[in-house]
Amino acid sequence: MAQLELQLYDYNEWANRQIFNRLKELPKDVYRQEVQSVFSSISHVLAHVYLSDLGWIEVFSGKSMNYSLMLQEQLKEETVSKGIEEMEAMFLKLSERYKLFFIQLEDSDKSLMIENPNGDIMETSVFEQVPHVVNHGTYHRGNITAMLRQMGYTSIPTDYGLYLYLKQSGAFHE
Repeated sequence: MAQLELQLYDYNEWANRQIFNRLKELPKDVYRQEVQSVFSSISHVLAHVYLSDLGWIEVFSGKSMNYSLMLQEQLKEETVSKGIEEMEAMFLKLSERYKLFFIQLEDSDKSLMIENPNGDIMETSVFEQVPHVVNHGTYHRGNITAMLRQMGYTSIPTDYGLYLYLKQSGAFHE
């Protein structure tokens, strides 16, 4: 796999840790507090991101998109009900699964034929889809930032540029 995609995935993992660390600093009820937003609570956002990431690793591993979507739907309520510490542990375990998959992929890029639910088939690769996974996480971390502001709290910076700066300056903690 290309170096940029690996770095993007590392960034995604770092940014998720930043969000979890910030959420754990706030009152416990913030995690489930209802807000008028794209998602009804931060717990729903994180469940969505987790299930989407889980779905993509299943597709990368050879499962169909229909299987992935079914799995996500099947696990939705159970995942939303998890507490913040348990959700964080699930994200970390899933990140380890991604990293192991990337190591096993070595330098070759796995070709994917993804059949969308509408029947269309897209030919792509893991290499091309990693930025999608990362971008999806970035988008929803933005949702969380907006939701926190609605509730009267600040978020934490999770920009890719900050990640690069911290990594280059030696201030980066994995």
